[in-house]
Amino acid sequence: MIPADLVYIDEHGLRGSNFYWHKYATHGLTKDDILKAGLTSDRVQLSKDLIEPLLAINDEIASRGHHLYIKEGYRSDAVYEIVYQRRVEKYGKEMTDLLLNIEDRPHAIGRSVDVALWDVEQDKEIFLRDGKDDPHALFIDFYKGKSDEAAKRFQALQEYMADLMQRRGFRLGKRREYFHFDYRPDTPPNYP
Repeated sequence: MIPADLVYIDEHGLRGSNFYWHKYATHGLTKDDILKAGLTSDRVQLSKDLIEPLLAINDEIASRGHHLYIKEGYRSDAVYEIVYQRRVEKYGKEMTDLLLNIEDRPHAIGRSVDVALWDVEQDKEIFLRDGKDDPHALFIDFYKGKSDEAAKRFQALQEYMADLMQRRGFRLGKRREYFHFDYRPDTPPNYP
């Protein structure tokens, strides 16, 4: 069931794009798969309750010359189903279950976001991990305690994002990915 309170983030001055609209082929899906599941554009939707805290986070980030970038918000059950099926086909069940919370489907209620930092001057994403370290680098604290400068920078950026998000009512999701946050302002922060 589609939540009744969904809004488009771009109508509220937030930046973003729908992850699977742009990355479907990377994860074994076809354009037909996502269209049949009801994904018809790269516009991000989420619960209207998230707009105010996300705008406050964006304002705070702007002081550093960055913007908050929403990489995904609402994801329908149909999108979850086809993404899960195609990812299992491509990566296997164990890897898919590590990264995709198909049981709880947190994005399906519209109160979860996947976030990134956007460099305004260079007009590009600021990476909070090195892709060569995947899949383990997708989880918060992968870089903790590592001594090289890149690892220290990634850890500091992930901690910065977790702090910003938690001060505005968001909590790390069940999988503890550094980029995924659920809006649960009535629960205590869950990081560090």
